[in-house]
Amino acid sequence: MTAAVSVVVPVYNVEGYLERCLASVRAQTLEDIEVIAVNDGSTDGSREVLARCAEADPRIRIVDKENGGLSSARNAGIRAATAPIVCFLDSDDLLEPNACERIARAFDEGGPRTDVVTFGAHCLPAEAGYPWLVEHLSPRDAVYDPFEPALLFEEMSRPFAWRTACRTDFLREGGLFFDEGLRFGEDQVFHFAVYPRARRTVLLSDKLYDYEVAREGSLMAVVASDPVRKMEEHVPIMGAIFDDWAAAGLLDAYGTQLVGEYVDFALQGILDLPADDRERLHRPAAAVLTGHLGDEALAALELPAATRAIVEAFVADEAIGDDRAQRLRRAFYRRRITPKRVLRRLLGR
Repeated sequence: MTAAVSVVVPVYNVEGYLERCLASVRAQTLEDIEVIAVNDGSTDGSREVLARCAEADPRIRIVDKENGGLSSARNAGIRAATAPIVCFLDSDDLLEPNACERIARAFDEGGPRTDVVTFGAHCLPAEAGYPWLVEHLSPRDAVYDPFEPALLFEEMSRPFAWRTACRTDFLREGGLFFDEGLRFGEDQVFHFAVYPRARRTVLLSDKLYDYEVAREGSLMAVVASDPVRKMEEHVPIMGAIFDDWAAAGLLDAYGTQLVGEYVDFALQGILDLPADDRERLHRPAAAVLTGHLGDEALAALELPAATRAIVEAFVADEAIGDDRAQRLRRAFYRRRITPKRVLRRLLGR
């Protein structure tokens, strides 16, 4: 008998967290689930933990593979899933007891057109949460049918693929797998791929996931602590999104929004780097734009003046000096300072 929900758990050298993680899945109020534990070439005791848990609960199915990274493990789980709904659980995190039941009900209530359901999450431990993270893990209840840019650019709908469940056939038939060529940021690319293609997306305010915020040594922690490394990763993330949107014809319809996101996510951050790093990243960052948008297409975008000034600085041939870089960045941030943002900052939200 086919399960109602497949929970994909990528596993790589997390023996200290894994049993707790799997216990949260085994305790689900919806019993009709399968757990696809993808052992991504672990070299610690993770495989033994998986074997012990699978022996205790036949709903746990182990998929062994050579190490290929998080995206590769998730893709293996998608391909192995037998349930009509697939969701993701990182092996150092937890599911709330009613998570699978609520996800399945959301797909049922949304009807057969529902391809994607995105929900909220708690920070674990709670005191490790900070305003940006808590806000982005707190979506409102909403339905998008069809897609609108606000889903990606205004809602608290990303990043973190583990808070997004999908109809399994939607992913497999659409070839919507995680980008195995990226070392970091595959969740962003995934959301930019699935949301525009989904017939109906449901956002849930329910917090169904417990996210381990500060696991020591995690790639996210390492990248977040290094501004240069962060921008080195952000440029290829956006490059992958531009490639996908151009191939799907989405860039023609939503180029203004995507270029604005690129400036916010990467270009303005590059401006704040030391001169040598800024110049080293200048050309690759500009190529993301010029590789898909010619002069006429860029000129036609309806961008705020401060955003357009940054775009023009990057696509120009000359280097961006320190003084100009800071002027551009200050102008960009002045545009973003609104009464609502100031109030939220004062309230610590």
